[in-house]
Amino acid sequence: MVNLKRTREDVLSSVLERIHQQGFHATGLKDLFAFSGMSSGSFYNYFRSKDELAHALIDYKWSQLKTALFSSEPTSTDALDQLHHIIDRLEAIHQAERPCAGCFLGNLIVELVEYDPSFREHLTHVFDEWQAEIAQLLHAGRSRLRPNVAPNILAQQLVTAIEGALLMGRLYNNPDDLKRGFDTVRGLLHSATDQEQPNQ
Repeated sequence: MVNLKRTREDVLSSVLERIHQQGFHATGLKDLFAFSGMSSGSFYNYFRSKDELAHALIDYKWSQLKTALFSSEPTSTDALDQLHHIIDRLEAIHQAERPCAGCFLGNLIVELVEYDPSFREHLTHVFDEWQAEIAQLLHAGRSRLRPNVAPNILAQQLVTAIEGALLMGRLYNNPDDLKRGFDTVRGLLHSATDQEQPNQ
């Protein structure tokens, strides 16, 4: 069973970037077989359909994202400083992409939520979790937020701003545009605190 899990994750890892760059619907089964190095028979031992693969990729990517952003040793004891570092880390991840492919999970919203209701439910759950992770930090740093700021609403606004930055980053495929998008995210967080916003 351990080997089966490891091999399944290898398949997910091998096809994720292709789907990220090319899109789920544009990536045919032949491409998936080629990039995973598996025959159709072996592929269907792990996934009953291409749609099942997509659901598995959602969980796999979200697990990667949680580990990269929220599971590492905190860089500060201050919750809002931790959140600033998370935003910086997320920008660095996407600045390293060439070309910028946007947010894998956000791209799947566009492709899949109208295609099958199960994807809307699945992605809603993932983004709710993402917002909850950010909201937890905002609640922990509540003393630094302005009195009229609701942490749960701000968390939703931050995720929305991040997704917008990545969408426009994909459109323009320009590191400077991507940086400006993430500076907007930082500005949103700064404007919610009692601190003076630094010059960008």
